[in-house]
Amino acid sequence: MEQATTFTTLGTAGGPILQPGRSQPAHLLTSGSQNILIDCGEGALGQLTRAGVGFRELEAVILTHHHFDHIGSLFALLGLSMMTQRRDPLRIYGPAGTQKIVASLIDACDVPNEIGFGVPGQKLPHARDFTVVQEIAPGDEVMIGEVRMTCCENTHYRGEDQHGQGGYLSLSLRFDTPDRSILVTGDTGSCRAVEALGQGVDLFVGELMDVEQTMEKVRAANPDMPVDRIQMIGSHLAEHHLRPEQLGEMAARSGAGELVAIHFSPGMVTPESAPDYSARIKAVFGGAVHLSEDLARY
Repeated sequence: MEQATTFTTLGTAGGPILQPGRSQPAHLLTSGSQNILIDCGEGALGQLTRAGVGFRELEAVILTHHHFDHIGSLFALLGLSMMTQRRDPLRIYGPAGTQKIVASLIDACDVPNEIGFGVPGQKLPHARDFTVVQEIAPGDEVMIGEVRMTCCENTHYRGEDQHGQGGYLSLSLRFDTPDRSILVTGDTGSCRAVEALGQGVDLFVGELMDVEQTMEKVRAANPDMPVDRIQMIGSHLAEHHLRPEQLGEMAARSGAGELVAIHFSPGMVTPESAPDYSARIKAVFGGAVHLSEDLARY
């Protein structure tokens, strides 16, 4: 029997560099008639269309964090929803800072709203009329119809020894639907809290980073970059992202049934490199492993 819940990887690239063959981070969770967008990176609305879902069909958007590669299409979503006269609520969830970002984007809709279509007497709904923002924090539970969403802080911004100190957060998300459970790590390094959140999930969707290859490309593309800046980038990649073995270990300790890897750097996953990455994950994780492409459905 076909599952009522599907997960579509709309954008499997890691940012901030744009890639010709992969869109920036965004994913679609469909449960029954509900469509939930997870992150909203550059190109998300076009990818939704290619997946057969119109942006007006979205019930909610959930942001894992506020790096620009994960929020770049939010303005397009608000503005185009306004121009097509959306009136149903568009609910946007995300960690602290989401309200400030969305409020600024809504203010930026003032001019196109005033312009409208140049029809005398016509008045478009404004984005602030239909947009509802709710900031979420670790431990919160949100019901979106029959989908239960819970979350925890991860280690994309800081180590676990610094969790609970307030400020901006990067979140991992768990979705429990009537027929499946799905964990989306977002961007993170190794993190026990994420493993605990993902206990027993059917599908573990996690980011994957090749630190060495990425740093080689950074050095080649920026030969004049100061050494301290190179070291800062290297530390971020190594501590706040996941190597293949780390991703597999987290999924294994979660007891997940299946793993989907996403968030690839430019040129990372090729026909030549993919078998090695898969083998390194499978060495520590016994379930099915997928190195996802854009618009793959699970």
